[in-house]
Amino acid sequence: MEDNKTTMAAEPVAAYGTNSYADVMYLLHTMPITPDVKERVARRLTLEVTGKNLSKSFARLDHLASLEENWDGEGALPISRIVINNVKSVLAISDDKDWDEWLIGPDTNATLSLQSKTTRAAISIGTEEFSYYAKINGKRYGESHVMFNPEAFLDVMRKIS
Repeated sequence: MEDNKTTMAAEPVAAYGTNSYADVMYLLHTMPITPDVKERVARRLTLEVTGKNLSKSFARLDHLASLEENWDGEGALPISRIVINNVKSVLAISDDKDWDEWLIGPDTNATLSLQSKTTRAAISIGTEEFSYYAKINGKRYGESHVMFNPEAFLDVMRKIS
């Protein structure tokens, strides 16, 4: 059984009001990460995110999670809560600079898409898998149906940005 002691952060922090304790605990226990990383992740999700890009990303995800069916007027599905939690699991282990060039947007099939601001690259994230495409310096990169794992997803983000 894991130790449930809470380690306080060494620096002053404030509570992050848009994540409920229940959401944080659900997300933490469903993430495919090692127990050593869980403490860092829990602290990151329950404490205020001070990086401007991470803060914007959390706010954007909260907005996307509130979209209802037919949000586009064409019959689009609401974004899956699992997909939202998948992206939040990546945010929890990433740095502010990892999100410098990415825009998060909804897809009509209940998934999310990350679009690069500077390159021809996109990543689509679903409940269990993700796919990506990039064209950088004339070379094409891409893969479909990659099993979702926060670390693997972040690695792809970093490689194609």
